Amino acid sequence: MDYDSFKTERDDTVRDGAGFEAYRRPGDLIDSQHPKIAAYARRVAGDGGDRARALRLYYAVRDDLRYDPYNTPMKHEAYRASTTLGAGHGYCVNKAGLMAAVCRAVGIPARVGYADVRNHMTTKRLSDLMGSDTFYYHGYTEVWLDGRTQCPALPPWL
Repeated sequence: MDYDSFKTERDDTVRDGAGFEAYRRPGDLIDSQHPKIAAYARRVAGDGGDRARALRLYYAVRDDLRYDPYNTPMKHEAYRASTTLGAGHGYCVNKAGLMAAVCRAVGIPARVGYADVRNHMTTKRLSDLMGSDTFYYHGYTEVWLDGRTQCPALPPWL
């Protein structure tokens, strides 16, 4: 992944043109106001600073929801964070949206990003299905912590 493309003169520059406050509010797919999202986020995040709470949310989304690149229908509703949480599984795009939603639900600004990444550890089944080991439009989550964006190198299997 080319992180240089994320660099700007100021960390608070939003490259998609949205105002910073947009990453605190619920959206149609990042439905952080949904009661199940809010309850899950509060329970998992617990107490402490934003960094500690974001880390607990990250591990919960990574580990509590099974990575499943085969069973997300190509329907708008399937990509809603509350749908992903309810299903208990998803792939990088669904899980990135859920991570952004749970962060926003506890007051941590977050947004979803997309990149093409090569997954040299992919299964033969998935590589055959996709015709490549490149994951096009891989979803990841960018979180605002300590006065700047944090964009961890998340693997496609998040």
